[in-house]
Amino acid sequence: MDDRVTARLQIRDKRFEISVDCDKAMLIKEGGSNDIESALLVDKIFKDIHKGEVAGDLYRYFGTEDVKVIALEIIRKGEVQISSQYREKRNEMLKNKILDNISSMAIDATTDLPIPRKRIELAMQDIHHNFDYNRSESEQMDEILAKLKRAIPIKLGNFDYAVEITIQYANDAMAYLKRMADIKSNIRTDSGMSVTFSVKAGNESELLSKLKSVTHGNIMIRRL
Repeated sequence: MDDRVTARLQIRDKRFEISVDCDKAMLIKEGGSNDIESALLVDKIFKDIHKGEVAGDLYRYFGTEDVKVIALEIIRKGEVQISSQYREKRNEMLKNKILDNISSMAIDATTDLPIPRKRIELAMQDIHHNFDYNRSESEQMDEILAKLKRAIPIKLGNFDYAVEITIQYANDAMAYLKRMADIKSNIRTDSGMSVTFSVKAGNESELLSKLKSVTHGNIMIRRL
């Protein structure tokens, strides 16, 4: 089911309007798509969409009478109405992104252990933050952290580690380290590899488990 809204563009004394799917039109407006076939719901250019009045003089204002070419220009240069459905979707995406960022680095300030994502989700239900995708993500993240700190003993951070791995497992281990950690130093010898790295708190358990698995336990791990 489409999420029908109006997109409009004012050019001098004329206004041009089209009927579009909000999500697909915004994808075009933000540069993520050129799929006007899916976005345009009525294959006409209107001067007043509510009255059903079709616009004239298209060539004079757009240099073409091709409805799809004109519709793309209206979306890109004009205003696309935002539906409540689209707003809720974007706000939920923002909420999940901020939650991912916080949970990846969340540490219990009293135990110095990673805080499970579920515990943060439950705490966020109680802090009553109104997510708004039009506002800065970093600003809202700071606000949420300030509220969370009143509910749970949370701090953000990374854990630093040093590992020593026998040479036959070095390449496999490094593949995980490059993907999941910030490598600080890497020294290889004929017999092994010594690496220091920083890992986000939320990734600590998974990374250490993978390193132990891929090296079959032939690894020395030390938190710095």
